Amino acid sequence: MDLRPQNMLRRLQQAQNAATPQDAAVGDTLGVDGAGADSLVTPESFLPNPFNADTVDQLLSADAWLDAGQTALRIAIILVLAWLLIRLFDRATRKWTQQFDALPLIHPRRQRAFLVKSLLLSTVRYVVWPLAVITVLGQLNIDVAALVATAGIAGIAIGFGAQSLVKDVISGVLLLFDDSIHVGDLVRLGQDEGIVEYIGVRIIKVRRFNGELLMIPAGELRTFGNRSIDFTRVIVNVGLSYGDDHERVMAVMERVALAWAEEHRDILKEENPIVQGITDFAESSVNARVVVMVVPGEQWEAERQLRRAIKTAFDEEGIEIPFPQRTVHVRGPGNPPAIEPEA
Repeated sequence: MDLRPQNMLRRLQQAQNAATPQDAAVGDTLGVDGAGADSLVTPESFLPNPFNADTVDQLLSADAWLDAGQTALRIAIILVLAWLLIRLFDRATRKWTQQFDALPLIHPRRQRAFLVKSLLLSTVRYVVWPLAVITVLGQLNIDVAALVATAGIAGIAIGFGAQSLVKDVISGVLLLFDDSIHVGDLVRLGQDEGIVEYIGVRIIKVRRFNGELLMIPAGELRTFGNRSIDFTRVIVNVGLSYGDDHERVMAVMERVALAWAEEHRDILKEENPIVQGITDFAESSVNARVVVMVVPGEQWEAERQLRRAIKTAFDEEGIEIPFPQRTVHVRGPGNPPAIEPEA
């Protein structure tokens, strides 16, 4: 028996046209009229719903194909417009950041400009593409209300789980716009100290002097010291012997500091160094100090140069820099005298 839908439709139609008066009597017996009898046995009632004649006609009709083509065209236009919007925004931000290309890579303005560009582009992508997808689903007659509600619930759950991530991102953006830290700055983080190598939206990388690279979430960078803003001070502590003429020694220190300053005017932030005099009475020495203000980043080399120049001048003047020593007193039952160590 041929069970193809086309042959079954043709056979059933022929059977319906050949109905007899007995068929009408059966209809009367069942309590329906002729139209009702036709409705009891129809070709469509023997076929599954996807293969009924109306569905086939609708699929083969020109209007159906026209509607499908129009829907596909609208979807393509929506996607192209979303892509063009992102491309135009990308081009506009790149044109805006071109004015900062001449600045050094570690310049704060350049860093902020490129960070703002990255944030804006990411925000536009995260907004435009979801809106485009929702619009496309609407063109396909898909109810997006349930999807939006589900996405909202999922977003709330993810937000609770990603509180630290959101805090880090916000803190990173605020740090950059506060202009309090830059790439190349010398910073102190608790007991750690190093050079800032990278500042991102979420994380900051600091290279310690021993080569270790610290990864610090921006949300945890609450208290830190920056030694690269405006100026820094060179502090050279010098130990003097208790038996020396301290006025003469400090005069030599001042002469050396002024001579060094004349050779390094390009890094000075104040006119001349200052010899602060005696700052402490230590166990083995009387401590004096030389202080000078220089531009950030030059303090280490300046300290080394000043120490070397002061040591050379002391050697020429016959001034002895004391070495650490300690007097030990030993007391026993007989209360012996104190034992002085040899020099």
